[in-house]
Amino acid sequence: MRLATHRVRTAEQVAIKTVVKKKLKQEKDRFEKEIDILASLDHPNIIKLYSVYEDEKAYHLVTEYCSGGELFTSIVEKGHYLESDAARLMSKIFLAVNNLHANNIVHRDLKPENFLFESNEAGAELKLIDFGLSNKFFDKFQFMEMHSMVGTPSYVAPEVIKGSYGRKCDVWSAGVIMYTMLSGCLPFTGNSTNEVLEKVLQGNVSYSGEIWSQISAEAKDLLRHILVLNAKQRFSAEKVLEHKWFSSNPSHELKIDPTILNSLRKYKARSQFQLEAYWIIVKHLNLGQIQGLKDAFLALDTEKNGFLSFEEVEEGLRRAGFNPLGHEIASIIRNTDVVGDGRINYTEFIAATLDFKAALDEEALQTAFQLFDIDNSGFITIENLKEVLRSSGRYLMDGQIEAILRELGAPGGISFEEFKQIIRQSGT
Repeated sequence: MRLATHRVRTAEQVAIKTVVKKKLKQEKDRFEKEIDILASLDHPNIIKLYSVYEDEKAYHLVTEYCSGGELFTSIVEKGHYLESDAARLMSKIFLAVNNLHANNIVHRDLKPENFLFESNEAGAELKLIDFGLSNKFFDKFQFMEMHSMVGTPSYVAPEVIKGSYGRKCDVWSAGVIMYTMLSGCLPFTGNSTNEVLEKVLQGNVSYSGEIWSQISAEAKDLLRHILVLNAKQRFSAEKVLEHKWFSSNPSHELKIDPTILNSLRKYKARSQFQLEAYWIIVKHLNLGQIQGLKDAFLALDTEKNGFLSFEEVEEGLRRAGFNPLGHEIASIIRNTDVVGDGRINYTEFIAATLDFKAALDEEALQTAFQLFDIDNSGFITIENLKEVLRSSGRYLMDGQIEAILRELGAPGGISFEEFKQIIRQSGT
């Protein structure tokens, strides 16, 4: 992994993962799957993929840079976490896992090394990284059992060792992280990999000792529902997040500004290009620019899966005093749903509620334009738009992209002045 300066936002650093084509050989399909999975994910606790570049020798994945370092390093430095801090971080970990599972994706290598702090500031966001071993567990209307022995021995679930498993292997691994954060020790150790794996298969977890006498009954109760040998009896990520341990250790009370919900209620893109452009621009904003909107999204997401359903939008609007009708809620979802899955994801919500006029001055608009004008021609062409959308997980056909530009009366491309006018048009 290397650090680089963002080609457009020159004050910002990005991380670049380079994979040499010669080294891929038989693993090319796995690498392409990693890209597709990462591009499809959209959650504040999952690393953002900005773009993918390919040259003759290698692929280059450009992601956001998290300067706060690994959770692993933090655990080692602290020895163990205060329970309230552990609850705050474990909530973020399980939110990321629940979003993966809601997208029919299993990570298969959850460990403290694969969670990074966005910055060194207190309360910094925690991000899940490294999807090289991730896989789909649901395809073509059926669940698929996995059989590959993958993961890190101390964190791997017993059913993975046995060779037949599903998504709850991630829950076990997250439980091992939780145990380690609270106690400073791994629940399963040994002098060799085989010895560690044998102890995992036995599943004997100790809650004795001075450190565990200081940890709440709620925390230990949750762990006893996670570190369960029988995956069928193990809590799902969604069930974990409903546990009283999190409500008894609240990090902060999330409140929703009614003006945010009013923006969501009134939002409607003026064109398909504006809809797509807002979505791309939001993906490149830093957390400081959207903190209030992120908190509002998490407060509305009562199911904690990283999406807003019809019922969640309805309940949020009612709590804010709007009393919407069913067809109005359906219209809200239809107007914001870029991906087209019948729900509102994180970036779609931010795009619908952000005040672009206030957020983007002339310089910021020029920066946003350069996100699309990747060949510096002075115009956003069909090829530019196709490449930018593809890198962000939007795979549109050439005909669809041509239609987007024709709708604007700009089949040959969009100039900066035209772009500026489109973005500054109110989406409400």
